[in-house]
Amino acid sequence: MTVLNDRPRPSAAVAVLGCLLLTVCTAQTSQPVDWTKAGADDQTIARELADCNAQANAALANEQGINQDISATLGRNWSLSGTQSIQRQSMSEAATGLADRVLNNCMRAKGFTKES
Repeated sequence: MTVLNDRPRPSAAVAVLGCLLLTVCTAQTSQPVDWTKAGADDQTIARELADCNAQANAALANEQGINQDISATLGRNWSLSGTQSIQRQSMSEAATGLADRVLNNCMRAKGFTKES
């Protein structure tokens, strides 16, 4: 913290850390989802789900590669500021969210709906 006009002021790193912690704490937890489509049997659902999972896994792998590049570039800065673990967690959650969106969009594009 720095002191300005006799009042303590949090540093930028503390502010960023607070925002990231708030984001992590409010994240939704995933629940199992059943996909349904009129006229689709279990084999069809399994095949289409496997296809969409493959697309989601490819998107996840791509995003993880980008995250590794970002970490290689900024990791030392994060380490010095003490935010390395929160940055990695944030990027990991963003990559997982992308993979979930790819899966959901793929299944919806194939005519399936979610059933919780």
